[in-house]
Amino acid sequence: MGQRAPTPLLPSGVLAAARAYGATACKGDPQTMTKRRALIYTGYGLGGLLALALIGLAVLWGIQAGQVLPNTAVAGTDVSGMNEDELRDAIDPLAEARRTDPVSFTFQDRTIDVAPEDVGYTIDADATAAAALARGRQGLPGDIAERIRSLRTVLDIALAEDYDPAEVTAWVDDLADDLDREITPGSVTIDPDSLEVEVVMPTGFVEVRRSETTEVLIDAMLAPGPDELELPADTEPQLVPDADVEAVAAQVERAIAGSLTMSSGDETLELGPTDVATIIEVVERPTSTGATLELVVTAEALASVVSEEDAARFEQQARNARYLVDREPPVTFDTQGSTAFEPVSADVEVEPGRNGTRFDPELAADQITELLRAGDRGGDLRLEKIEADFSTQRAEELRPTHLLGTFTTYHPSGQDRVVNIQKLADEVDHVVTLPGERFSINETSGRRTCERGYKPAGTIVRGELTDTCGGGTSQFGTTTYNAAFFAGVQIDQWKAHSWYFSRYPMGREATLNYPELDVKFTNNTDGAIIVKTSYTPGSITVSLYGQPIASRVSASHGSPTNRTEPDEERRTTNELFEGQERVVQAGFGGFTVQVVRTIEKLEGDTVTETIRTVYVPQDRIVEVGTRARSEPEPDDDDEEEEDDEEEEDDGDED
Repeated sequence: MGQRAPTPLLPSGVLAAARAYGATACKGDPQTMTKRRALIYTGYGLGGLLALALIGLAVLWGIQAGQVLPNTAVAGTDVSGMNEDELRDAIDPLAEARRTDPVSFTFQDRTIDVAPEDVGYTIDADATAAAALARGRQGLPGDIAERIRSLRTVLDIALAEDYDPAEVTAWVDDLADDLDREITPGSVTIDPDSLEVEVVMPTGFVEVRRSETTEVLIDAMLAPGPDELELPADTEPQLVPDADVEAVAAQVERAIAGSLTMSSGDETLELGPTDVATIIEVVERPTSTGATLELVVTAEALASVVSEEDAARFEQQARNARYLVDREPPVTFDTQGSTAFEPVSADVEVEPGRNGTRFDPELAADQITELLRAGDRGGDLRLEKIEADFSTQRAEELRPTHLLGTFTTYHPSGQDRVVNIQKLADEVDHVVTLPGERFSINETSGRRTCERGYKPAGTIVRGELTDTCGGGTSQFGTTTYNAAFFAGVQIDQWKAHSWYFSRYPMGREATLNYPELDVKFTNNTDGAIIVKTSYTPGSITVSLYGQPIASRVSASHGSPTNRTEPDEERRTTNELFEGQERVVQAGFGGFTVQVVRTIEKLEGDTVTETIRTVYVPQDRIVEVGTRARSEPEPDDDDEEEEDDEEEEDDGDED
């Protein structure tokens, strides 16, 4: 046989490229040839390194053939470099120890042992060995990285273990069936028909927590080494002494021997023996040394034998303290221009309130429990006290001492809008606002609807007067706003009319429309504020009584500026003949006015607020007739129209 040709150290492709490049490099100038030779040598060097790496891996593969890779363990035992037989010899004793290592449960003075193999625990040695040998033999290119990693990183292979859940559960059930026993604290019950008392004495208790025991056993089997564990079980010794059961039984016997009578004033509540038997319960209560049995009456049981009619006989409604003050203020204040107001002393009395009472099953049950334990047959019934929301003491502390502010505006009598104003005044009259609370006309009255008795009356809707339910009540809003203005309180919300109405103070007025447009003020005084209202056929008055924070409040009115002229809108109507016209809405110019509110505080400080109001023009609306002269003349309702116009002229935003 001839000698074997040596294997080239570089791949043939690299050599061929290098030769070709070398041949080319022989041609040309010397400098170029030098660079090309350098590139050729670099290629040979890289190729040599790659060849060495491949040779090294091939040698490593050959050395490790059929052996466990370095730094490999099974269940903590080093098996590096072992072949398959050696690996099996190492795994078998591990598996045997794991199958026979006992799991011991301690319970009271007993120890219960179980070997894992007795509850279906097994180890697959072949699968474990295969897992160890499989390291670095999963296929390229991952095997290269894993074999390199094995040179420095330990990998511990777990035993291929398994168990039979059914056998584990069966063993735990057998153990629990052997140890479990019932516990009772004892009981005392009454036969509702015969009223005989039955007594059961207490016993102890053991209950193995089966699911938890199963989990603990499985965890112990899957962990190496023997284990000694406390058996998961709920246990209770006899907590209630026999003497306690006998004592409470005697209480029950006495309780049902006759009727129980409870009284309050002239009212009485009588419960016969059957009722008493119905409401009695004997329950377990913990003590410092264990537990005991107690006779109790629960609120639920008592409510089942006390009718609503019986309970109502003991009820008395609580009544809030209230203030007594004349509806008419001691002074009249109605100045529309620049003016000032000072608080006026007022006589406001307090009508005392009272607390109420109510039958409370909870209170009564606790009281009857005490009576029956003591062997008593009745007593004065305890009732729940219902505190008044506004006590007499609180009313005295906050009692108003002065008329803080008042204002009166005027209107023609007999109109539907007057009905609305007076109805709203009645709803707001005597509203009490405590310190820090906010007063709101809309929140007090709610939505002002025809169903509630409000009448359709004039309201500004998109620049035109029209009738809506509750119209005209803005006059009440203006009057309330002025009373709050001169009371010196914090006014939170108001909005002037879009048109100027001469019956209101210029720039010192407010409109209403539920729910957006409102008059709100906050009671920033130390006392209660009472809103009082009064009216005559031609006027409405709103007054605020309280404890003053200002010695004087003034309004300084500027002259109108920035006057604007109204537009004229002309509409056609077949209610008029051609050539006839009718003024539906008179025009009125707009302007801007400024009012300065000055509050002279009792502490000496002065607060100034500037209120700027812009009134838009009230457009003139004229209807032009389109009816031909040959057609019949429409019905004569001029008188009714004049009445409507007069009413609308007095209307405003709701």
